[in-house]
Amino acid sequence: MSTIHAAVMTEPGTIELREFPKPTIGEDEILLKVERTGICGSDKHMFAGHMKLQFPIIAGHELVGVIEEMGPKASQQMAIVGGPIAVGDRITTTPSSTACGKCWYCLHMPQRPTLCSDRYVHGFVSSDVAPTPRGGFSQYMHLTNRSWIFKIPDGLSSEIAVLTEPAAVATRAVERALAPGIPHIAEGLGMDKSVLVLGAGPIGQLVVATLAHIGTDLIIASDLSESRLQMAHQMGAHQTFSAAGSLEDRLAAVQQMTQGVGPDIVIETAGVPIVFKESLDYVRRGGIVIEVGHFTDPGGVEIHPNVVCFKDLDIRGMWAYPAMQFKTALSFLKNTKAPLDKFITHRMSLAETAQGIDVTGSEGSMKVVIEP
Repeated sequence: MSTIHAAVMTEPGTIELREFPKPTIGEDEILLKVERTGICGSDKHMFAGHMKLQFPIIAGHELVGVIEEMGPKASQQMAIVGGPIAVGDRITTTPSSTACGKCWYCLHMPQRPTLCSDRYVHGFVSSDVAPTPRGGFSQYMHLTNRSWIFKIPDGLSSEIAVLTEPAAVATRAVERALAPGIPHIAEGLGMDKSVLVLGAGPIGQLVVATLAHIGTDLIIASDLSESRLQMAHQMGAHQTFSAAGSLEDRLAAVQQMTQGVGPDIVIETAGVPIVFKESLDYVRRGGIVIEVGHFTDPGGVEIHPNVVCFKDLDIRGMWAYPAMQFKTALSFLKNTKAPLDKFITHRMSLAETAQGIDVTGSEGSMKVVIEP
């Protein structure tokens, strides 16, 4: 095969299937044959024109594949986790490159590598910039020496391993609630705590499953979709309620579930500004709000800062995750009892990428996967 195919987003709202020369890798690089790539909410935002990016783009960053070619120095140059790798091994890769180690954030805040000023992100890089392709909606991906490589554990199917990236988001969201301090004086997430998850889309479902995986005492999920609330129960939610109706009625229902004070922690995954505002209303005094859903900017909402002061709240944002979160995600996927086999609702070809993006987020869909 001298040419390959990729689904190219030429501009917001337009995707074309294009041919590219099959990549020629360097001695410290890898050629990955893509097996599956999940469609993320950010891909949908990109397609809708909600992100300032340099088009054309080969999107897709939730992927799993097989090493087809590997340069002789790749093992020495790349960040590899999970054991030695060789041609034929199944791997996944983080969207973001390794941190540069030189910018202000790398030097002063090395514990937060996602703030690196010089990182690039697979699936968000222009396909006019070599090397290409660097997105998962393609038959092959060119992995440079700044790529993170995670070997898929034996016993974990590619069907489930394609969920590694969203599972990294979910497990990181839960870990953001783990406050430093002394758990027995009620600080931070613990087994005896109550957590409300706002939004039961793919990330919200995986947050629920993660909370169940670590033994959280009370998990509550809310969404407008009844089918998603039913799935949240299967993922481990103890209580669910509809996001429709008046806020007063919903607050009263949550208070009744949480001894009249509200949940200890609220995790917002819906990505809707009013839902973030409501997370401040739901959480108890002295609680924690984790904001996950707003990776893009859909606008603002009026908030009364007095609520933050009166409730003495901790509000914690989350910009992706450290690359090593993939190790946590793979462990979770391998060991969780959640029925993740029901999680992928649609499987589509590369030529159907635009259709898959359109289906994503609709009633009856959960995770849509492109199989190149």
